[in-house]
Amino acid sequence: MSKTVGIIGLGLLGGSLAKALKAYTDYEVVGYARRQEVCDAAIQDGVVKAAWTEVEPLIESSDIVVFSLPPDTNARLFTETAHLFRPKQVVTDVSSAKENFLRAVYESIPKGTIFVSVHPMAGSEKGGYEVSHKNLFKGMGWIVLEDKASEVYSEEVAEELAEMGRAVGSRIEFVDIYAHDEYLAMVSHMPHLLAAILTQVSGGDELGELRMRLSAGGFRDCTRVAGGLPSMWREIIYGNRRNVIEGLTRIEAEIQRVKEVLSQDDEGQALESYLECSRDIRTKLPYLTGQIKDS
Repeated sequence: MSKTVGIIGLGLLGGSLAKALKAYTDYEVVGYARRQEVCDAAIQDGVVKAAWTEVEPLIESSDIVVFSLPPDTNARLFTETAHLFRPKQVVTDVSSAKENFLRAVYESIPKGTIFVSVHPMAGSEKGGYEVSHKNLFKGMGWIVLEDKASEVYSEEVAEELAEMGRAVGSRIEFVDIYAHDEYLAMVSHMPHLLAAILTQVSGGDELGELRMRLSAGGFRDCTRVAGGLPSMWREIIYGNRRNVIEGLTRIEAEIQRVKEVLSQDDEGQALESYLECSRDIRTKLPYLTGQIKDS
């Protein structure tokens, strides 16, 4: 008998997960959304067998409950509903920053309920059920967070959630849950903030519109993520602010290094070496993320 996955939040990530599970696995899927029209659309699309604007029936109906709202909202909602979870039921989440949700779970999770966190490394600057799609996770990272010292962690469930990621087309990474936020600060949260900074510096004054008209692909690519939903990214970045601040401190030191490179009277040779090194690092990215396979 197939298990039922209940997804709390049917936006881009949760809606895409529902569609992917429906298309590529034998899990039954039910959903929660704050708006009735989203529930109706998911049912109409055949993505979920049921959807509600209340979380209680979803928790009651599910073997695996996925919290797929912004991180702080996930944490508050779990605290409010923790008493509803039962032994052997699985709690997971797809939050980009884990610290606040992790604290809420470990403070409130009932005895016997299992918690294993995951983080699908997929998304877009656009949000909402209407832009979700079943192939969002194909070729993307799917991080399974390990906490083997915790009484509520299960290696068997961790492998089941890894298999779920494989089934929807992702490549799997196992990462210690307490290291996750530091890693993601550097490769996800801080880059979003840097895109916002570059957008402000380039387009936030009286000459901004002229500069924007003169821009091309480089500016567009570097600032794409600045178009993301501010309320969601506020929760992600602020919730991981300690690690993001440390990352910005490293950026400040690197900017000073680049200033020193540009100050050298060497016809740009030091600059070329710096750019060459950066290119070599960037060239490895498609191989490291599985987008290109080594022959």
